[in-house]
Amino acid sequence: MVSIQLFSYVHWRFQQIKGNKKPFGGMSVLAVGDFYQLPPLGKAKPLCVYEEDVLDFWKDNFQIVNLTQIMRQKDDLAFAELLNRMRVKQKTDTLSDNDRALLTQAVIDIKDSPLDVLHIFTSNKEVDAHNSATVAALHSDFVKVEAEDYTKDPTTWEIMRLGCINGTNRDLPDCIQAAQGVRVMMIRNLDVEDGIVNGTFGTIANIVTAEQNGRTTVKLIGLQLDNPTAGQRFRKKIKGATDNLVYIEWNEENMKKRGVVRRQFPMKLAFACTAHKVQGMTMQSAVVCLKRVFEPGMSYVALSRTTSLQGLHITDFVDKKIYADPQITAALQNMRQASFESSRPLLQHVQSAEQTAQSLTVIHHNTQGLPTHIEDMKCHHEARLADVLCITETHLSGCIVAPMFQLEGYNMFTRSRHVSYTNYPDMTTKAGGGVAVYCKSHIQAELRQYMHNVTDLEFVVVNVGAPVRAVIAAVYRPPNFSLDKFLPNMQSLLDSLDMMNQQPVIVCGDFNEDLLCKGKKAIQELFQSRGYSQLVTAATTEKQTLIDHIYISRPHTFLQSGVLQTYYSYHSPVYCVLNLL
Repeated sequence: MVSIQLFSYVHWRFQQIKGNKKPFGGMSVLAVGDFYQLPPLGKAKPLCVYEEDVLDFWKDNFQIVNLTQIMRQKDDLAFAELLNRMRVKQKTDTLSDNDRALLTQAVIDIKDSPLDVLHIFTSNKEVDAHNSATVAALHSDFVKVEAEDYTKDPTTWEIMRLGCINGTNRDLPDCIQAAQGVRVMMIRNLDVEDGIVNGTFGTIANIVTAEQNGRTTVKLIGLQLDNPTAGQRFRKKIKGATDNLVYIEWNEENMKKRGVVRRQFPMKLAFACTAHKVQGMTMQSAVVCLKRVFEPGMSYVALSRTTSLQGLHITDFVDKKIYADPQITAALQNMRQASFESSRPLLQHVQSAEQTAQSLTVIHHNTQGLPTHIEDMKCHHEARLADVLCITETHLSGCIVAPMFQLEGYNMFTRSRHVSYTNYPDMTTKAGGGVAVYCKSHIQAELRQYMHNVTDLEFVVVNVGAPVRAVIAAVYRPPNFSLDKFLPNMQSLLDSLDMMNQQPVIVCGDFNEDLLCKGKKAIQELFQSRGYSQLVTAATTEKQTLIDHIYISRPHTFLQSGVLQTYYSYHSPVYCVLNLL
């Protein structure tokens, strides 16, 4: 329902906020929705439909991903498949006999429709008529809450009360028939964070009145919202109230009629509502009237709100009222398909390659703090594919690691910054740093705690003995630790790794040496002089620098390497898969 004009405004606003002339200010935009549902209001075309004379930010910037898992009708497969066919049905297509038979099961006469079930119509006129009739049928004790309209006297500039004014559909309602048990819907965004927004449904459970100028007026309306988590701040409107209701006050806003201000509760009756209002909603049961369907996708939206065919009731059924916009079909067929091979390379490798007991997957990631990002890392879609997961900048201190930093199915080996430096005590007082290595439980791994002549280096070395043989070292070089201090200790570590007499040796970490910039690369040259190859070739940080490296002593043993994606760190994880047959 987002128009091209609104989408253009979002693009320009992002450019303003970010100070960036790239599309959408350089921000990543994930647009989620279904173009086969209701089009934008008015005569605007859907975003995916290209128009020659209209500024377009969709065609060149977005790729399509088709979701395959159905959630709303997951327990009624036949109904879900029927809806999928209805979703793309063209006006010239006819329903199959089987589809017609299924839908006919839900057809009823409007006079037999259950009053306590939401009715879905296509026009506000039908909605208003049904709401008024239902209130009259179910409630004899309702209170009419009339809107109060005011204007300024052009002569005295005093505020004066006007008589009854007929508002438009965009104004607050002329009158609300309120009673306990009446279904209502909010029609204004009162508090987005608190969930009191346009389209929030609830039931009137209390009407608070007060005496004013000798007459009884409604002061507050207490709602039992369908969403129990919404309206936490609005539950405290009445001091000392023991109920759990959300109390709504009068709202005041300008009417469409110039110079008139209206006071009214920002809600309307909701025994019925339009198809536009229910888009995105899920319900157990609904009555859908197809009598006045006037645009593509409207029937599909209305009919697809219930979780099962059993909960659907249809009145005025005409199969020609079910149709999609042919422009949508053509536009989606022409959209570029998104590929996830580059964003999930390790997952793609695992799914496509035959995994053997003789392969080893090593991942290195600078997490910028396990205390901050351990839960993010646990949820990472590829990090848990690692046999050996090397972490730099753990920000852990002390010798004992809290259980929250353990990963299920892994053994953890750590070294904090404060025990890593002997000759540079100032480094031990600086925050951050630290290295950890997680090895899967089935891997026979031994921590090499002390390495000969290595005194001032943040590192962890693990000797893997089974089911494959390898030596894994994770190293972190702080950006403020000079090469003059770092290189001798790195040299000593490589000497010690050689003396372990086990191959291959993998050394990974954040070395804070950008391999993509020009100039001398002392760390890489040191490794190359010792026969190591560096596997990572793409940028590993948001600033497009390559400072996270993987060095291997026997490059012919690796099958694949690269950079993974993450949302929670400045650094991207890097990985390699070794074939140790």
